[in-house]
Amino acid sequence: MKKTKHVIIISLILGVIGFACKKEDNNMLDEQNTNYSENILKSINKFKQTMESGVKSGGSMHIDTAVWNLEALISYENAYPDSSSRDFITVESYYTLHVDADSMATDAAVQAVYQLMLDSVDHHLSQIDAGMKFLVFCDVELIEVVGNTAFVQATNGYGFNLVLGWYTPFDDDWIWGSLGSSLAGNCSGTDFTSDGSNEIQYRLNHPAVQIPGPGSYTDYVTVYRTDSDLDFDRRIYWDFDGILNNCLNINNLNDYLTEAHDLIYSYDDPLTPNYIEGFRPQGKDFISIEITDEWISDPNMNSDYLHQYKITYAKPFIIQE
Repeated sequence: MKKTKHVIIISLILGVIGFACKKEDNNMLDEQNTNYSENILKSINKFKQTMESGVKSGGSMHIDTAVWNLEALISYENAYPDSSSRDFITVESYYTLHVDADSMATDAAVQAVYQLMLDSVDHHLSQIDAGMKFLVFCDVELIEVVGNTAFVQATNGYGFNLVLGWYTPFDDDWIWGSLGSSLAGNCSGTDFTSDGSNEIQYRLNHPAVQIPGPGSYTDYVTVYRTDSDLDFDRRIYWDFDGILNNCLNINNLNDYLTEAHDLIYSYDDPLTPNYIEGFRPQGKDFISIEITDEWISDPNMNSDYLHQYKITYAKPFIIQE
């Protein structure tokens, strides 16, 4: 319990310090932030009018503009990035748009893809068997343009099942993760409702001490990390002993939770490219994390078991009511 309290106290201090720094930065750059936010909202509202217009305008836009606006509008209108949930998943969908030689797409073509993306959100939510479920973010990316076809990927993050509380204390020892569709359960084999990676993920996605969000977010980015990215500092779970049902006791889980919190909220240090201080991109806020269980077989036929972090960040902007 002593270590758990240490996690909570550190997190609370970081939250207060982060809030104080953010407040100071906002005071220094208030006019700049306001102008940025106003411009963002103007762009979103203009694009919304185009997408919801029943009359075909005959206009067109560059594919890069379309991608940015699709992400911004869907996230602004449908996502709840500052809400907490016990569970989190991401779902990828793919779309195509016809473009001309200058990579321009007609408003009608973009409008059709916009509706397909909204339909995808509704479909994904309908497949989640939970009473409380919502879209956390929509990250839209241009994959490539081949001839007159633009290939676009939308990665949607969904939260479901409500959990209240700060990083709640671990009350059991859990197997590191699961291979396949079945959860590995706790180390005593009496509870198969979770596993070690899920228990860490749950807590990272729902801190009780939450600084009020700025309003909404744009420019989502996903960061993928494993322990191999950290020069084997063991800040993310990775085990080489070849035992499938590795047990993470409460102290192990607390250690990985503390390290994950630090890695998620600390900025990557651009002055020391060979040393990763943290994963957070400059100017972006943490949105959510998905932890997956991975298995690697090396040339010597040894088995490595690890956690992979898929962290979503985004740039905040303020909504003035």
